[in-house]
Amino acid sequence: MRIRLAPHAVAGWLLFVPAAAILSIWYAYLFVAMPDNLGVWEAAVGQLQYTFSEANPRAWWFVWLLALPALCVALALAYLLNAAHTRNARVILLCAVLGLAVAAVFLNGLAIAMFIAVPALWGYRAIHAT
Repeated sequence: MRIRLAPHAVAGWLLFVPAAAILSIWYAYLFVAMPDNLGVWEAAVGQLQYTFSEANPRAWWFVWLLALPALCVALALAYLLNAAHTRNARVILLCAVLGLAVAAVFLNGLAIAMFIAVPALWGYRAIHAT
């Protein structure tokens, strides 16, 4: 038995991969190196308070690192729920994914951007599938 997925469904499922990768970065950042004198949640909350405080000169980068998986999940749900019924709407979704990948190149590096760019190939196929 051979299961065939529509290109927009493949693009949607593949957009969960960069979201999971970024969330694993957050997991490592918050829960891997724990101080001995604090509980798990106390240490994580303390880390987050510093991360988003004015004392952290790279707080903007952490805001981006928080927004990136949210944007990936939003685009994934748009593809999976077939929110783009028309060709123009699918082009807009593809441009959004490509814009997110370009932003990730400059703010995160090529590795994360490649995880975002691969679903764009399937988004392109979704444009020409119908």
